[in-house]
Amino acid sequence: MPDDLSDPAVNPVIEGPVRRFDCSQITDGGAGVVLVSDRWRREHPDARPIARMEGWGHTTVGLALQPKLDRSEGEPYVMPHVRRAALDAFDRARTDLEGIDGFEVHDCFAPSEYLAIDHLGLTGPGESWKAIENGDLARDGSFPINPGGGLIGGGHPVGATGVRMLLDASLQVSDRAGAVQVDGARRFGTLNIGGSTATVVSLVVGAVPD
Repeated sequence: MPDDLSDPAVNPVIEGPVRRFDCSQITDGGAGVVLVSDRWRREHPDARPIARMEGWGHTTVGLALQPKLDRSEGEPYVMPHVRRAALDAFDRARTDLEGIDGFEVHDCFAPSEYLAIDHLGLTGPGESWKAIENGDLARDGSFPINPGGGLIGGGHPVGATGVRMLLDASLQVSDRAGAVQVDGARRFGTLNIGGSTATVVSLVVGAVPD
């Protein structure tokens, strides 16, 4: 990372306020998740899952951006369906934001993380910059987000990113995240978006009960 992010030679403008280091790199990669039922676990007592799926939320809207903006006119959130996906995951996990120790969010571009911060409810709508300036998102902050670097830090294997985010959340709650471990993490969430927020998936995973 360069010392001077305003230097156009190393951090040129891509579009509008977005510069090179605000963008994730497309990378190759793969990830997989094996889901089993509680019944299967009982029948295989030697198996040790690394996390437990506690909640999920999923919303789908059209790809075009303008109709989404038109529908949200007068609403406190620019993309209310993004917030609904997260709230559905919280409801199914029988928790709220206070009961979650951190999040993996889809920061394909820096503005996507700003959107995630306030749509999760960490700040009020349009106030996500406050969480950044206060250091809330740091690994040792009050609400860690993307402690391993997210899509911008680790790359964006399109099609595998959401599963990678789930894997990283699972490593956090199983105390296997190594150098990027959030101390005491017992419940982690993910917020994955695609195609101008056309599809949104939010998950909550928790530590496996002893």
